[in-house]
Amino acid sequence: MSEIKKFYPKDAAKDADNVLEQALGVYDDVLLIGWNKDGNMEARATLGLKDGGDCLWLIEKFKHNLLDGRYLPPEMQEDE
Repeated sequence: MSEIKKFYPKDAAKDADNVLEQALGVYDDVLLIGWNKDGNMEARATLGLKDGGDCLWLIEKFKHNLLDGRYLPPEMQEDE
């Protein structure tokens, strides 16, 4: 039996549900931070992130990588 692939349009990431759907089965532990439909910030995490310290470490690691340019498209990254 062949696997059914869902294709997303180029701008699919404008919809949070599409982003979450594409992440299914990819991660072991996650921290999700976002704005709910009422405009309030909410966060949710898997139980593998034991406490606020784990969540804070994940945020700081992401921040470091973001400022370091690691999430830029390849054509925008500086050669080292």
